[in-house]
Amino acid sequence: MNVLRSSRTTLLLLAALAARNAAAQGAPAPQAPPAVDINAELDEFISTDQIQAASKRVQDVASAPADVVVLRGSDLKAQGYRTLGDALGGVLGFISNADHAYQGMGMAGVYTLGDQNTRMLILLDGHALNSPAEVGSSKLGEDFGIPLELVDHIEVVRGPASSLYGNNAFQGLVNVSTLFAAGDSQPGFLGAATAGSGGLGELWAAGSVPIHGAMASLVVSGFRRTGTAQDLPELQDAPLPANADAESRQSAYLYVKGSDWSFAGSFLSRLQRLASGPYGSIAGDTGNFYENRRLSAEFKWEPRTDSVRWMFRFFGDRNTFSDQFRVAPLETFAPAQPDQQTDVDPDRSLGLEAQGRANLNGHLSLTFGTELQYHRYFGAYLDAQGAPSVDTEVSYGIGNTYLEANWAPTAAWNLVGGLQRADWIPGRVASTIGGVEQDAPKESISRLTPRLSVIWKPAAGEVVKAVFGQGFRFPTIFERYYTDEATQAANPAIKPEVLTSSQVSWSRTWTSRLTTHVAATLFSWQDAIIPGSSGDQEQYQNAPDAKKGRALEAEAAWRHQGLELSGGVGWYDWTYQGAPLENSSRWNGVLKAVQRLGAWSLAGDARYVDGRQSAGTGSAVPANWTLRASLRWDTARCWAQASVEDLTNSRRRDLVAPEYSPVTWMAADGRALRVVLGVRL
Repeated sequence: MNVLRSSRTTLLLLAALAARNAAAQGAPAPQAPPAVDINAELDEFISTDQIQAASKRVQDVASAPADVVVLRGSDLKAQGYRTLGDALGGVLGFISNADHAYQGMGMAGVYTLGDQNTRMLILLDGHALNSPAEVGSSKLGEDFGIPLELVDHIEVVRGPASSLYGNNAFQGLVNVSTLFAAGDSQPGFLGAATAGSGGLGELWAAGSVPIHGAMASLVVSGFRRTGTAQDLPELQDAPLPANADAESRQSAYLYVKGSDWSFAGSFLSRLQRLASGPYGSIAGDTGNFYENRRLSAEFKWEPRTDSVRWMFRFFGDRNTFSDQFRVAPLETFAPAQPDQQTDVDPDRSLGLEAQGRANLNGHLSLTFGTELQYHRYFGAYLDAQGAPSVDTEVSYGIGNTYLEANWAPTAAWNLVGGLQRADWIPGRVASTIGGVEQDAPKESISRLTPRLSVIWKPAAGEVVKAVFGQGFRFPTIFERYYTDEATQAANPAIKPEVLTSSQVSWSRTWTSRLTTHVAATLFSWQDAIIPGSSGDQEQYQNAPDAKKGRALEAEAAWRHQGLELSGGVGWYDWTYQGAPLENSSRWNGVLKAVQRLGAWSLAGDARYVDGRQSAGTGSAVPANWTLRASLRWDTARCWAQASVEDLTNSRRRDLVAPEYSPVTWMAADGRALRVVLGVRL
């Protein structure tokens, strides 16, 4: 525990300012959308768009030591995206992967099958949503829980960001900034109802009221989908019933902002039925489901002195994952009933962070801080009678201390260097199998992570960046400690995986209407955590060789008199042991269009993903174009929107993880219509 003691000492000595939400703009006030000078908006977007995710401080995109994409709230509304995953799927290099359980997302053209987004850090107004209760998963689908109508902007950092954020910021980082965090909200009310194909229905309402000098904002939301029939050729000829794919969610988010403090609290409960019958369960049985529950709270205080901006953050989370599977009984005679198997995995955590940001002489600025987290995890496997036959208990601490220096000797040059030390320190580790408790080996894991960037601005509107960074991911509790002495073996000696990225990019504003961006990147993925075996049992292990990747991306944006066109194409080459990496796409493309005419907007996007293959099963899915369109009418008091997903009914196919065997791929739902009616009061 010496490292934690050292971190506590550092916590008392260092002060920290976490990514301040002052960059968020707008408010849920009942007012008409303002008239926009499209060309002026483009100039502002290119040169002064303010972000906070890249360096945990507010800065413009051009000065950020990373490859950053900003998705503006106005475009999110025009496109009619419903979920965070839908919006991210329109970012070049992002690969959406759906298995009718979770919406997965890969970056740089590759997605690891079975990964529940553990390699991407998702932040909501600066608060991490990754859940240790589900092997570190982040929330991109209905389990995100915040209507995108209430999002001011989304900051996407493409590439590792662990030098400041630590675990999970492996392939990238996404920070969703809501309207509530802006600080200039006015009293008002928003509400909307959505209906769509597949029995989709959603109601949400949001309001802001002043309370003793602070502004309190609350959003509540409910969602249900009766499901779509799934056609899985490996299981049967007839489609599985639609209600076996049903989904529901309830959520709430409270944000209170004072002059130098803020409080955020959230609740979410989501249930997804599993028609496909993973882990050998009965396909089409409505008793198969995943359930997620999240309860979180965070208080942030941001005092300021003459020389240093400070932040102190106190937070707590309770994440619970549970599942249930209906498995055919061993008995072959009637009236035998299916056996029921259940897992319950709650994780409770408390944490605090201190951070400071100091400008020493006008040319050199420092960001420094320490974050501590304390977790208690208890996972239980329940037999058909509801008695725990296997359980895993782990208490552990996470320490994260970081320093980043930004030196700007001239207006044209910025040099950024960062270093972070992370520690994963187990306290109690025990497994109980058949009523017998067994202590597991305990070994701390530490990681030192650097970042270095050189930013050159040779002329107005032109930026060249050279960025070297690393990301790491600690083994999850499931990967490191879970054992049942029958099918799964623990591996306490497993090491964290490390992704090293080296990138050169060039951005250029050619005119007030046209901007371009080109980037070339090399990746080296060391000690990747992959499924393996130990005797007759499965066991997670580190890959013996590195995964190698190369990427070349080109993007452009053009605007003129209310018309905006943007898009790009990316080439990716991932290999492992001399062969193409599993589920990697060589080509990725995206094209977006938005036309605004007074109160009306017409928008659409086209997404291309090259074919992918599975190394384990030898199966493959073909390349796919997915088209969508949205029409919106917006006035001071109300709005209406109609969106069509998958216009050509292409039904993109996605590979799935081994737990769905014998199923190797699943198809998207296909063409779907969604209609939204909203009101402002």
